[in-house]
Amino acid sequence: MKITDWNVRAFDVPMRSPYRSAQRTTTTAHNVLLIVTVDGEHAGVGESAPATYVTGETQEIVRTAIERFFSGHAPDSPESVLARAQTDLAASPGALGAVEIAVQDAVARANGVPLYRLLNHATSTEPGILRRTTDLSLPLLSPEEAGRRAADAHGFRAFKIKVGVGDIAEDVARVRAVADAAPHSTLRLDGNQAFTPATAFALLDGLTDLFARIELFEQPTAANDDAAMLAVHRALPNAIPVFADESCHDAEDARRLIEGGICGGVVLKLAKSGLSGASKIVKAVREAGGTCLFGCMMETRIGIGAALHLAVALGETVVPMLDLDGHLLTYDAGLLTGGFTQIADVLEIAPGTLGLGVSVVDV
Repeated sequence: MKITDWNVRAFDVPMRSPYRSAQRTTTTAHNVLLIVTVDGEHAGVGESAPATYVTGETQEIVRTAIERFFSGHAPDSPESVLARAQTDLAASPGALGAVEIAVQDAVARANGVPLYRLLNHATSTEPGILRRTTDLSLPLLSPEEAGRRAADAHGFRAFKIKVGVGDIAEDVARVRAVADAAPHSTLRLDGNQAFTPATAFALLDGLTDLFARIELFEQPTAANDDAAMLAVHRALPNAIPVFADESCHDAEDARRLIEGGICGGVVLKLAKSGLSGASKIVKAVREAGGTCLFGCMMETRIGIGAALHLAVALGETVVPMLDLDGHLLTYDAGLLTGGFTQIADVLEIAPGTLGLGVSVVDV
């Protein structure tokens, strides 16, 4: 089996509506699409959704890195290509992730198996194993709009609420609006590095009566300030851990953060570490006694599907929480077909899926 062809290009996907966090406002996801072909007939697809504030990468950086990686090389085995990617693309996690997804999608299709089966041969095919629930992300909206969206999100049992607008009262009102609109839901807060310990405490002081429903506080403080994150983590009840996102890029980060008591969990993202790196982070987190949430950037059903297949392969006890809703934020209709299905907050992979099961529409 050899990789006989490849194509990489910019993949600009409109957002369903502008998505605002403490770090950026996105109206178009400037992603990268990679297609690789095995033995001249089995095409696999990969995607990168670079975020400069997380990895320092842009669409052009990732696209160029992939182009340079494949250019000038004779057809080679998928195993050799993946091994070379670990070293040649070490400085570009977005490119590494796209290559790993596309190559392994192609290999899975060539072998007639779903991607999760290639990633873990022991994965059960019981229907329940192939179903996972996700939260729904709500950006920095007005409290009224956040409440409306939560009320309209029928069937969702957890919401990740962006905070960090610079106005504590507005952040508190936004969280309360969601809590009131979906009174039985679990709440996850995401600060995107916008807080100092003092402002984080001010936010939390306004939400103490909701602590029983708040499941975690994601990346409240700057990624390069472990002391600030530790201060917030220690101030929270044990039932509300801080989760590191932008602070955690590899297994070494995960081990340092969890073993040091700086946070209670980490957020996995393919854009930060690829399939192989995410698996290594999971191992480090489990050994250190932490918890993992599988998150996403602004990926379409390619990147979200790859994350879902890896989550299924790793198992729910290993990765108990998902924040895989990029496909609900981007609008890839007319660009892609196939892949997993979704009803309310349940993502499901059909047992007979080949690879990711996603096809690119030629336009």
